[in-house]
Amino acid sequence: MVKLIWEDKNNITSNIEKLKKKYLNNFKKIEILSKSSETPAKKENYSNKWKNKLFWGENLEVLYYLLNDFEEKIDLIYIDPPFFSGSNYNIQVKEADKDYETVAYFDKWEKDFDSYLQMLYERIVLFHKLLTNTGLLFIHLDWHASHYIKLILDEVFGQENFINNIIWYYYNKYSAGKKNLPRAHDDILVYSKTFDYTFNELRMPRKKPMKQLKREMVNGVLKNVKGEDGHVVYRIVKDKKIDDVWKIPCMQPASKEWTGFPTQKHHELLERIIKLGSNEGDLIADFFCGSGTTLLAAEKLKRKWIGCDISEYAIYLTRKRILNFRKNNKKSAEYNFPFELYTKLGGRRQDIIESGFFDKELIIERKK
Repeated sequence: MVKLIWEDKNNITSNIEKLKKKYLNNFKKIEILSKSSETPAKKENYSNKWKNKLFWGENLEVLYYLLNDFEEKIDLIYIDPPFFSGSNYNIQVKEADKDYETVAYFDKWEKDFDSYLQMLYERIVLFHKLLTNTGLLFIHLDWHASHYIKLILDEVFGQENFINNIIWYYYNKYSAGKKNLPRAHDDILVYSKTFDYTFNELRMPRKKPMKQLKREMVNGVLKNVKGEDGHVVYRIVKDKKIDDVWKIPCMQPASKEWTGFPTQKHHELLERIIKLGSNEGDLIADFFCGSGTTLLAAEKLKRKWIGCDISEYAIYLTRKRILNFRKNNKKSAEYNFPFELYTKLGGRRQDIIESGFFDKELIIERKK
């Protein structure tokens, strides 16, 4: 197997048990979400003991923490990590009499590609441990580094467990480039742990019904169906199987789902991923959750979830969106679980909590 090597590549496998113990008591539940503690799901196929979990902190620490109780228990992991874009993503925040600029997340690595690769490599190793044997990992990247990360995924998950490279074609993104063709797609790499993974066929309606040859599998070969008269048989089809090129727009400020958080992904994209790789009641995780689109999609689709982000603004938006969804969709109470917020208390985070930050009315806008 071809393996990717970089300076100071560190195989963390031998230290996992030690680090699990180190972070076992690292995160504490904070009591700011009590008003979201709605009646647990009543359906028999849901456990009344489960509570969704939102972590505010460094996701590597969260992953070690979760390994103590969630090894091989997460059914689908989606991440939208930094892309090695060389940019930091700023936001403008307005609250009462304040108006200030801050960084939503950092993606400048001072040209240190090695540290970027090590960052993702360590997390991918832990994703593999957290996934169930029927689980799927979706890693969302773009042209900057997807070809490198695929080699890392081949190493950790095995080349034989590569499922798809989904092309997300966003046709509505403006490009000012003069020396290259407009870059209008991202890559979403999909890997499994075993051959027995969850995979649901998805279909989409055609613009208009069409006549199509009827085909059947005969001894492993796809052949045209023939009638008693020996002629091929046709059928009228109104839909088609979704392939690996997904035409879904970028989020635009005019959308009612817009949060102002940089690089927010379209809700249709995440809903499709969750439908494809999981079933109702499954556990979904996003460890770079940003504005919470993955977790909100999981709520809508009756999945349990775990989310994490290091930014207080990401946690603020995620919490707000989940609470608003529950408030405006009363029927969802039959399958929505209470959710809890965890963090490592002390220092700056303690000050932010005590300031009542999460109950403030903030307007967050992407800084151009």
